[in-house]
Amino acid sequence: MERKNYREMSDQELETWKQKLDESGLVKGPTEAHRRALRAMQHPIRREILTMLKEKALTIEEIANHLNIDEKTLDFHLQFLKDIFFITVKENIVDLTPLGVAYTRHVIQ
Repeated sequence: MERKNYREMSDQELETWKQKLDESGLVKGPTEAHRRALRAMQHPIRREILTMLKEKALTIEEIANHLNIDEKTLDFHLQFLKDIFFITVKENIVDLTPLGVAYTRHVIQ
């Protein structure tokens, strides 16, 4: 099964995806989403993970090796990023969601 590369989406498509997420009720509102995103970005490991994923999906092992951390520590940070809808983890592959793409496109330099 081929993965959708959300990095190819336009800003408008990313915004439409975000609106659907907001309407789903999974996010408690823009203030809560913003607060959680800021909290996530306070940790340098989570910022580095998003920077690494900016260009392409990576395996858990590739990320762990690059960051020189064990998989248990990495799992903690990945779960945090999953909880704010910035990444997905399927099988062993970590990738950005449309929200993660938008964040890396407009916030992470």
